[in-house]
This record gives sequence, C-alpha cells and structure tokens, in this order.
Amino acid sequence: MTDFIDIHTEIAELRAELSACLLTRKERADALQRIENLLAAVAQTRNEAEGG
Repeated sequence: MTDFIDIHTEIAELRAELSACLLTRKERADALQRIENLLAAVAQTRNEAEGG
C-alpha cells in the first residue's frame, strides 16, 4: 500500500513541477514520461489486485 501512495505522491509532485516550474524541453519530456510510467504502474497494480 505504501508503494501506491508513493506513486501518487510522485505523480502529484511531477504535475506541480510541470505547471509551476520553468523546465527545459528535455526535463519536461522526462517528467511527462515518468508520469506515464507511473500511471501504467498504477493500472497494472489495480489489474493484478482485481485478479486480472
């Protein structure tokens, strides 16, 4: 359960960074990719928890 909370915390932090910080194109692309990876991990975890 802690991992799940950590993932959502990291997603929230990355979204805040994207909206409030000046980032280079690479930093922005890296942050967006990290969010996509984290969301995929959340979806996979939910799928496994549901027995699928």
